[in-house]
Amino acid sequence: MVTVVALATAACSGGSSGGTSSGGLGSATTAPLAQDAACKNATLTSPEVGVTVKTITVTVAADVQNAFKPGLFKGSWDGMKAWGNYINANGGLACRQVVVKTVDSHLSPDDSKAAIAQACTNSLATVGTTALFLNDVSGMNGCKDKAGVATGLPDIALVQTDPAQQCSPVSFAALPTNSSCPYSGTGLRTFKVLPTQVDYYKAKYRTALHGVFVIPKDTPSTISSAMPVFRGQNLMGIKSDAEFGMSGLATQPDYTQVAQALKQHHSNYASSLLDYSGVVLARKEAAVQGSNDVTVWDCQLNCYDQRLITTGGSAVEGTYVWLSYLPFEDKGSNPELDAFLKYDKSPDGWGIQAWLAGEIFARAVKDAIAAHGNDPNAITRANLLTAIRGIHDFDANGLMAKTDVGGRTRTACLVGMQVQHGKFVRIDPPSPGTFDCDNNKALPTLTIDPFKEYKG
Repeated sequence: MVTVVALATAACSGGSSGGTSSGGLGSATTAPLAQDAACKNATLTSPEVGVTVKTITVTVAADVQNAFKPGLFKGSWDGMKAWGNYINANGGLACRQVVVKTVDSHLSPDDSKAAIAQACTNSLATVGTTALFLNDVSGMNGCKDKAGVATGLPDIALVQTDPAQQCSPVSFAALPTNSSCPYSGTGLRTFKVLPTQVDYYKAKYRTALHGVFVIPKDTPSTISSAMPVFRGQNLMGIKSDAEFGMSGLATQPDYTQVAQALKQHHSNYASSLLDYSGVVLARKEAAVQGSNDVTVWDCQLNCYDQRLITTGGSAVEGTYVWLSYLPFEDKGSNPELDAFLKYDKSPDGWGIQAWLAGEIFARAVKDAIAAHGNDPNAITRANLLTAIRGIHDFDANGLMAKTDVGGRTRTACLVGMQVQHGKFVRIDPPSPGTFDCDNNKALPTLTIDPFKEYKG
């Protein structure tokens, strides 16, 4: 499935913040989480669904096995399992061990809904949710807690392509979409767009950019996620020469029209929000068609995948990739990044985002406990939701920049990477462990009807 995740960014603090130990009561940090006196003296109970005297269970629902793209979001499972192992190896959470359950949503609305229903019965929360077709969140919103109250099932998601999940009162994105709520799914909607990469291109190339935009068209939600990104780039001065809707099932000949448009308009800019394979096809076909005027091949999180390089080869040289978290290439600059790379044996972009979701969950558990007299039995769904809504400065110990998770907003901060000589190379800013925050400028605001804007 097309991997459209609206750009979410990290904040201006670099990766040097290591955090402090909070004992087995609280969130994961790079310091050991040894069980402290509060845990030794506590009489643990089972205060909520998914919480026993020994364990806290969370579920990660992800589209993994499917006929379309097998193993699609397996990285979400791997990242959450790695996070759970890290927590447990360092003293646990709330005086308990973490159990990570995995459920496959199979790129299916029915299976996505069933995954949430299952988690409602056995888990404290869903964490690392990566289900593109989660468009019915009634089971999430109305999930009953242990007392029989419809408190809702706390959800810390990686992907929120559907407005229903984006605007759910119990769902929060690890990388917020900056989209206004409430929203019915049709009509005008307001978005805050990110100027960082466009400002970088303007400063570097000092020429008017104009080009071709490739829009993932497989579902309404992928269209509605992509159009604000592209219209934001238009707003910031990049002119559209042509726009094409493209399926994740497209073959290289399908990209002939894209390559010919680039050549016809002498476009110096090209951007795609399909997954890495779509970008590989576009670049290979552009080379075949002799579309040689493009200066900037722009991509987002969807291209931070080694398969972009291994399958694209020399055709993808120079492709820009913009990240909301520190790249793996920064290993050694940030203890939290190093912990992730130690525990996730097959790290990818979805895995690190799942780790971030796990750390948000850990922070919320810590805050819920602290708000109730350091009582490790205070981890109910209601208290957890209150804690998540109060997280306004999350940075995962510098792995990402300070993000207002509870307020569903983010800053302009990004890390710019570029494919150079067959490797991802950090280019903006060049120093490991840091982010480009575009001088902390205010984010431009855009109000559009995403579906009416689609002309692919």
